[in-house]
Amino acid sequence: MPVYSTSTVTATLAISTAYSALEIKTPSSTGIKVVKWWCEFNGITTSNSNALVQIGQFSAAVTTNTAVTPAKVDWGDNGLASQCTVGVNATAEGAGTFNASYEQHTVPSTSGLILWEPDTYAWQIPASSFFRIRITPGGTFSGITANVGCTWVE
Repeated sequence: MPVYSTSTVTATLAISTAYSALEIKTPSSTGIKVVKWWCEFNGITTSNSNALVQIGQFSAAVTTNTAVTPAKVDWGDNGLASQCTVGVNATAEGAGTFNASYEQHTVPSTSGLILWEPDTYAWQIPASSFFRIRITPGGTFSGITANVGCTWVE
C-alpha cells in the first residue's frame, strides 16, 4: 500500500471567510486512509485571534482549487502514482457541506496543529468522496497564511 503526501502554503486568509486549503478526491474504485494532517499558522503577534480548522468528508468537490501531484512517500512501490485527485488553495468555497460530526479545532494564529493517527484509528475515506481541510479565521487575522498538509495511504 503506497503512501502519499501533499502540502501547501495558503493565500492570506480573510476574516470569517471559509477557505478550503486542501482537498483529496478519492478514486471511484477505492478509498484512502488518512494517517496524518497538519495546519500551522505564521502569526507572530498575539493580537491576532483564532481560526476554526475543520477536517473531514465533504459532500461535493471544490472546483476552484489548483491541481497538484501528490509526493510519493513510500519508495518501495516506485511505479505507482496516486489515483487521487488533489487540489489546494481554492479561490471560492463552492458546493459541498461539512459534516460537523467530523473534527473541528480552534487554533491560535501563532500556533498550529498536527495529528498523526494510529493505524487502527486513521480516517477511512470511501471511494468517490472528498476529504478536505478547511480554515475559517475569526476576529483579527491580519496578514496570516497557513502551512497545511496531509499524508494518506491508498
